[in-house]
Amino acid sequence: MRRTKLSEHLFQISGVQYETNSNIYAIQHNKGIILIDCGFQKAQWERMTACMDRWNLKLQDITHVFLTHSHFDHAGNVWRVNRLGAKVLASADDAEKVEHGNPEMEELFGASWICGRVDQRIREGDCFSFPGDVRLRVLETPGHCRGALSFLIEVDGLKALCTGDMFFVTPFSPRDQDDVELGYMGSRDFSLTEFQASLGRLQKLEFDLLLPGHYYFYGGAEAGRLIARAYEKARALKGDL
Repeated sequence: MRRTKLSEHLFQISGVQYETNSNIYAIQHNKGIILIDCGFQKAQWERMTACMDRWNLKLQDITHVFLTHSHFDHAGNVWRVNRLGAKVLASADDAEKVEHGNPEMEELFGASWICGRVDQRIREGDCFSFPGDVRLRVLETPGHCRGALSFLIEVDGLKALCTGDMFFVTPFSPRDQDDVELGYMGSRDFSLTEFQASLGRLQKLEFDLLLPGHYYFYGGAEAGRLIARAYEKARALKGDL
């Protein structure tokens, strides 16, 4: 299994390594734990919990959950987070979908949405500091959906860029032929123009780790190459799909 402890206080606690659909990241600070996304359905929640136990991370210590977007596989367990008493943060557009449902996603995933509560609407430029020298900056990166967010996180002297479903690297090609796959473009609120602009902006950022919403994470020069490749592929597309 590919390592899932990325640094002393940064962990991947859900994803393909655990036979779950989407990635969830945990950042430990001096007074608790931050999650990036929370997955959906009971099975993923239980596997996430088991992985947390492996690293001695406790559900009751979760203080904040930041959502990259409101699609089922990233935000379907918000109602479970609410039961823990942790604070849920999302863009205004996606907060509405979390709280009132999204029929389009119900049809796509073939499951009923369980509404949850978003405690705080966040937007471009919002910055959060946590005990233990952990910082998070909110980046509005619409395209995959209207309310999509990315997060630039500083922890353990590293900068980690969480990009949600902007793009990911498939695990099916040989390691020397890794290529990016652009995120789902079938949502009613998908915008190619915004998608291209968001990727163009992300590739200009300085970061050490690239943390997509699916499959694997990357670091160093490889991370920069992959995000540049995603931008190149997006620019080659024409018209809203």
